Amino acid sequence: MSASEMNRILSRRRLAGMVLAIACLSLTACSRKPGTVNTATQIPPSTIHPSPTPLLASQPELPASTASSELQGAPRYTLDLVIDYESHSFEGQERLDYTNAEDVALDRLYLRLLPNGGKSYGDGSLSVSDILVDGQPARTKLSLADSVLEVELPQAIAPGERIQIEMIFRGEAPIDFGDGNGDTGYGIYNLSQGVLALANWYPILAVYDDQGWNLDPVSDMGDSVYSDSAYYDVQVTLDESLVLAASGSLVERQESEGTAQLHIEGGPMRDFFLVASPDFKTASQVVGGIQVNSYYLPGYESAGAKALEVTADSLRIYNQYFGAYPYSELDAVQAPMRYALGVEYPGIFLVGSSLYAWPDKAEFEVTVAHEAAHQWWYNVVGNDVFDNPWMDEALATYSSGVYYELANGEGALQGLAQYWQDRYDRTVSDGKDDLITESLAHFESSDAAGDYGGVVYNKGALFFRALREYIGDEAFFSALQNYYQDYKFKIASPQDLLKTFEDASGQDLDAFYQEWLYSKDIP
Repeated sequence: MSASEMNRILSRRRLAGMVLAIACLSLTACSRKPGTVNTATQIPPSTIHPSPTPLLASQPELPASTASSELQGAPRYTLDLVIDYESHSFEGQERLDYTNAEDVALDRLYLRLLPNGGKSYGDGSLSVSDILVDGQPARTKLSLADSVLEVELPQAIAPGERIQIEMIFRGEAPIDFGDGNGDTGYGIYNLSQGVLALANWYPILAVYDDQGWNLDPVSDMGDSVYSDSAYYDVQVTLDESLVLAASGSLVERQESEGTAQLHIEGGPMRDFFLVASPDFKTASQVVGGIQVNSYYLPGYESAGAKALEVTADSLRIYNQYFGAYPYSELDAVQAPMRYALGVEYPGIFLVGSSLYAWPDKAEFEVTVAHEAAHQWWYNVVGNDVFDNPWMDEALATYSSGVYYELANGEGALQGLAQYWQDRYDRTVSDGKDDLITESLAHFESSDAAGDYGGVVYNKGALFFRALREYIGDEAFFSALQNYYQDYKFKIASPQDLLKTFEDASGQDLDAFYQEWLYSKDIP
């Protein structure tokens, strides 16, 4: 699609106006994880392959559900996107309907243009123009390497008041991870090997919490998406030869003169991810009414089938032990990646192509299960990924162990736990031990900082394993279910998570937490 054709399509839509209604329908669709799985040291494979059996005899099968209930005061994004695959660029319009859900008046809002922050996004770009607030031109200011857009409001909005922000945006993804700007780019905003991945391709609202507006720099080792749950209504126009995988549920697809137009809706969810390729093949199955899809590249049919199997089994297990997955689809997608084995987004996750060459290795299985677990811990239950990355990463890592145990037997979990221990022991011997609870900024601060993967992922997983042994299976899984239900589509704090385990076990766990979370020397 040429640039002139893209402009023609958008101009026609501007005259027609943007879609006004956002339906609260269910959606389809890890974290940048250096050190999640160290491929130099293999995870011991399991030799036990029974059918999954309950850990708890009294554990009920939880029914599937949909995310159709209204989330009071959630932001609503209406997005109209035209993708030019050949030039790895796009242009679009955004309308953000925002209700002030805070207890103070706000005189400005902040939007994140995350691809401009470089690092995990490579050397791509995202620009914004023609910004209106309730139909009036707005004063704006860019900062933090153009990754923060301040929008000054004509007048402060009181708690409960609503405004509408409209804008035009344009972006370009790097080719092959953005090598022109040094060793950057995970592949989440990138065109490589025919796969165009577009993470955070639109201006996304920053989080306002008890610290004020959260405007952290893009991370080069962890997640950079800290956002509130929102509803999405998205129109995507692209060449009809492209196979698109995305957050959200497809409502309608129309084709005309070589161009496809897709209408996708979804929410509540943290953000909205897109990935497209003319080469994608698909395999699918239905699990409890939920469509599970595996997108893979030609020549990787066996790995594509394995990704489908693991994703489907993860969904069954996590539904039972954590809580019902709230959407109608879950997608696993093969993509070229660097410095990361997988990345999660709402209803969809990426798995690095390098793993697809070895689908029978434990690394592949555990990575898929880890990314699937992030649907529960990151997407549905949110946390501050900058201040408290352990909350979702350590829990997703341990959750992959729950999957491994249920899918392959108790011996498999013991082997995986030994891998976590060995990985952490190397961290200690290298002088890189640190507190599980440290922030991303701490781990990024200097060469003397602790090893992020060894501490947050592996030591963090060992913490949850020890906690389960300490309070017992009944209390442990009851706590996780309560945590999932109580903080669904919210942002939880460390205190929320830790108190949930105390409430479920009926124990004061402060001494246990102090040993594991707030000292370097674990028991």
